[in-house]
Amino acid sequence: MSPADFPIIDLIPQRPPMQMIDKLIYADERSAKGTLFIKESNLFCEQGKLSESALIEFIAQTAAAFTGYRNKLNDAKVSEGYIGAVKNLVISNTPPVNEEIQSEITVENEIVGFTIINGNVRFRDNVIASCEIRILSRP
Repeated sequence: MSPADFPIIDLIPQRPPMQMIDKLIYADERSAKGTLFIKESNLFCEQGKLSESALIEFIAQTAAAFTGYRNKLNDAKVSEGYIGAVKNLVISNTPPVNEEIQSEITVENEIVGFTIINGNVRFRDNVIASCEIRILSRP
């Protein structure tokens, strides 16, 4: 099954209003891509734009959806994870409401309950945010 075949709510532990990904559109062994349409009602919108913290959360939830997708394929439950650290954060722009953004993550390492990912957010084919996130997974 393709990741897009699963409702996103079945792949992530977050629930509205904290849900920051609409769909997981691609996944392979070590990477994934997601989308988010920015609604004006989004909890992280300020003055008609998505906040910087939301961009980090979007990357993290793409990683969560990727893990949830892999778990679903193996008949395991969706697990919780927590952001342990954000490194090398670069944000060049924040996108406006009523637009779609895309995320892309790559798993760099998985060690004893920790996952290290590199991620970015694209808006209109331009990278507007990138970082490394260390995620602590809960069984």
